[in-house]
Amino acid sequence: MELNLKDRVAFITGANRGIGAGIAQAFAVEGIHLGLFARNIAQCEEVAQQIKASAQVRVHVQHIDFAQPDTLPPAIDRAVEILGGVDILVNCAGGAKRGHFHEVSDSDWETCFSVKPLGLIRMTRAVLPYLERSNQPRIVNLAGTRGREPSAFSAVAGPINMGTLSLTKLMANDLGHKGITVNAINPGSTNTRRWTNLIEVYAKDKNLSREEAEKVLVEEVPLGRVVEIRDIADLAIFLASARAGMISGTAINVDGGRSRSI
Repeated sequence: MELNLKDRVAFITGANRGIGAGIAQAFAVEGIHLGLFARNIAQCEEVAQQIKASAQVRVHVQHIDFAQPDTLPPAIDRAVEILGGVDILVNCAGGAKRGHFHEVSDSDWETCFSVKPLGLIRMTRAVLPYLERSNQPRIVNLAGTRGREPSAFSAVAGPINMGTLSLTKLMANDLGHKGITVNAINPGSTNTRRWTNLIEVYAKDKNLSREEAEKVLVEEVPLGRVVEIRDIADLAIFLASARAGMISGTAINVDGGRSRSI
């Protein structure tokens, strides 16, 4: 299947680890040149070096901090200057502090919202003038299944991901006339450091051992395993490709069937 991705340019936020780094590595295999953005520049450089060692693509690493929005436009300008443009934006930055509603402080809420969805807004706004110049422009937002099905022990994840889903639909409607597709991916529990954290929080919440908690969480997935980063990256590749030209304004779960909503 021809995906028309070779020599495209993708900007990826949160590219220093986890899902963001995994998407970057999968994109590189497809011949996509990369702009990697994160606060932790050292980790981002490590990801870049791994990619350069295995793929013949250009990789530019750029520090960004969504809490300092004035720094975003020059960072984007610099990346575009080096890479020659941008065709794909993957908004992957952001995570939710786990805990019940009464356990989450104002500071925790503000920190999480400053990255997602507010950071997503700021990043997209900065990239948009360049994205409009592409003949295959794509935006892929990483949200989460809690945006549709909030969880008691992960209070923050519901609102920030629902906001991301709403923005995805809004942007798809608003930017469609420019030929830009905008979609969201809702990962379920994914095998990253957050999976380890989820097991620990769930074990404490349910008074279970770590092994018991992990067994229960995996059994909740109809396909019987935790989501791997590559499962998410494969969908991101498709949504960024020429084959997904008429898919926009939707959110697709990658959760092994765990979500109960339709």
